[in-house]
Amino acid sequence: MRKILWILMFLILSAFAKESEILDENQSAIMNEETKEDVYNLVRQYINLNNELEQYKNKEKNASKEILNDFQKKKNQILEKIPLHITEQNIDEDRVKNFFKIKRELENLQNKNKKNDFTYAKTTLDLTHLRAIESFYSSLLDIEKLFKNNTDSTTLVKTIDFAMEKLEKNTNYDIKEQKDRIKNSEELEEINIKEREVELVINSYNEIFKYLKNNANLLQSNYFFSVFKLQIWIDKINEFVNINFFNVGKTIVSILVIIFFASFRKFFSYLLYFFLVEVIYRNKDKFDPNAIKSIFVEKIKKPIGYLLIIYAASICVSIAFYPAPTPLKISNLFYIIYAIFITWTLLVILDSYGVVFVSKFAEKSGKREIINLAIKILYFVVIIIAALFVLSQLGFNISAIIASLGIGGLAVALAAKDIIANFFASVLLLFDDSFNQGDWIKVAGIEGNVVETGLRKTSIRTFDNSLVFLPNSAIMAANIENLSRRQMGRRMKTYVGVTYDANAQQLESCVKDLKEFIDTCPLIAHEDDGALKYGDYRTKYRQNLVSIDDLEGYKKSSYITLSDFGESSINIELDFYIKSISGKDFREARHQILLEVMRIVEKNGLSFAFPSRSIYLENFPPKLEDLGVKK
Repeated sequence: MRKILWILMFLILSAFAKESEILDENQSAIMNEETKEDVYNLVRQYINLNNELEQYKNKEKNASKEILNDFQKKKNQILEKIPLHITEQNIDEDRVKNFFKIKRELENLQNKNKKNDFTYAKTTLDLTHLRAIESFYSSLLDIEKLFKNNTDSTTLVKTIDFAMEKLEKNTNYDIKEQKDRIKNSEELEEINIKEREVELVINSYNEIFKYLKNNANLLQSNYFFSVFKLQIWIDKINEFVNINFFNVGKTIVSILVIIFFASFRKFFSYLLYFFLVEVIYRNKDKFDPNAIKSIFVEKIKKPIGYLLIIYAASICVSIAFYPAPTPLKISNLFYIIYAIFITWTLLVILDSYGVVFVSKFAEKSGKREIINLAIKILYFVVIIIAALFVLSQLGFNISAIIASLGIGGLAVALAAKDIIANFFASVLLLFDDSFNQGDWIKVAGIEGNVVETGLRKTSIRTFDNSLVFLPNSAIMAANIENLSRRQMGRRMKTYVGVTYDANAQQLESCVKDLKEFIDTCPLIAHEDDGALKYGDYRTKYRQNLVSIDDLEGYKKSSYITLSDFGESSINIELDFYIKSISGKDFREARHQILLEVMRIVEKNGLSFAFPSRSIYLENFPPKLEDLGVKK
């Protein structure tokens, strides 16, 4: 597939080169044809189109939007062609001499007729028209030199700004006094018509300059093409090997460019890895460097490879159209493709490097869900920026789109109210600090460990290993029981039932021994265990503001008393808190405590009761013999 791609690209470049050569050969043959699309004819067409548009607006008070859009479309079509022909300007020495001759004659005529208001005004307008033409086309020659020298957009913009200033300066005239003194209506009308024509020409020139300025980034030469002066190599190769029907220089340089960028795909991946991982992220103690390297490079290699191939193709297109700039539509297409592949590259970097880099902060802060949400929001932001850029390159008015969101915001909000509610609920949940990833919670009838809090839903892994997804808005509306927010103390409440043959002394001694065991057992929380003992220096200052033990999650009370006389046992209540809160440690501690309770009960000569029932009969039934029944 790759070989086919290279062959097709080679054929396309060859076709471009051949077409460019054919155009060069035929240029002199068709120079005198009026239908030829050179700069002069295109500019003339643009001025005529503006003239038609002005006449239509003056004629129709309520101009049709469709017709106006049609005019604008035709103007844009001409504007798109002008940059391609700027580098094909040919100076006719005879015409230039004739131009300056006419200009000198008009200047002499203007000086001689300062007192003749009509002739002076008419001559001034003619001179202004000539000065506009001189200023405009001399500036186009400067722009042509910039194109051929592969300039950057900044220099191009500065040159165009200077050209617009020069045009304004050279076309500055004042004939108001002369017009006021002209009494002949026909002469005055002639002057007004000529003045409108001159203003139309000047405005048309300014519109062309503004178009070139606004699209300077698309008209600038490719950076690689400019830095390495590829045009010099193209000319040298063509001097050495000159084939009339085939541009050898363009073809060879294009092939070398493709080979160069294709061979450096993996190199750029390693270079990016070295910069992001080796230079910026140096804390790799808890990660396998080889694993990070292989994962990062393998993931980034594909988008980087495509991006390099696309960039190589853009250079080849610049070579194909040299010395003319690349057509705006093609440059714009490459910008859109760049945006797509750069977005893909950034998302891959976030997915590989970002996760490793951010895990360091997540480990320190303990807020993995906030970091996770931040990455997702970053994904979303990158995609939105790329989408807006693509839309702007396609010609959409981004400001109008953003403004229209305010108008259509209500409709969108109503249509996506659940999505919006879940999104804001996720933000509130994360910053409300109700739970973190890995916490054991009970919410909306679901119990399990929090896996992840997303933009729309929270996933919970239940204890029977099923994955449950709850909308964030539903979680916000429900009661959340967080069983992981305990620093010390997990409640254990049980009853010890002894038989009714126990006496009061035995029971009192047993309860006393149980209390002593509970008060001294290291597995059980005691009165001195609390936030003041295990907390930091801020705890003692906060205790006057809030119940610090309840806030931090310390439970330490214990109760061991006779509870009640049951149906088949005398019950002793044991209500206390085991220090450990983890499931495994809690169960092991409970196991040891229950065994010790059994020993204390046996030590005091008591027996555990079990459910039993006594039946008393007042009268025994008669025997069978007494009833006369034989066996």
